[in-house]
Amino acid sequence: MKPRTLARLELMAAAATAKIREEILRHNTVLGQIEYQKRVLADYRGRLQESWRHGGVVAAGHAMRAEVFVAASDEAGGKIGVEAARTQVMLDEAMQALARNQQKRRGLTEARRKAQVVEEREIERRLELMTSWRRPKGETEDES
Repeated sequence: MKPRTLARLELMAAAATAKIREEILRHNTVLGQIEYQKRVLADYRGRLQESWRHGGVVAAGHAMRAEVFVAASDEAGGKIGVEAARTQVMLDEAMQALARNQQKRRGLTEARRKAQVVEEREIERRLELMTSWRRPKGETEDES
């Protein structure tokens, strides 16, 4: 391939790398949000358990809401876990795609470098052919 074509392919690979890096950033952000949600649930559960341990008087309405919250938080915890696993898989896939893309870019860079060397040699060869010494017409080797 010509060096210009390889340079264009390198640019396309660089754009793909940037896109993959953005995807990785998004997945890391989602994982951070998931961890925050887990901490909020755990903190609230901890406060709820602490209030029950002290043996204080709790209104029936509060107890019923607490029971509903515990059930909802258990369900939310399960959903959060599933989302975390799914996001982690997607992050791993993006990391693998980034590694493949970087390998491809290294290959394109090397191919472009080799193509430039070949092109430069061809230019030098043509220049030598064009500037090589030519005998004037009528002159033979014996006359030199």
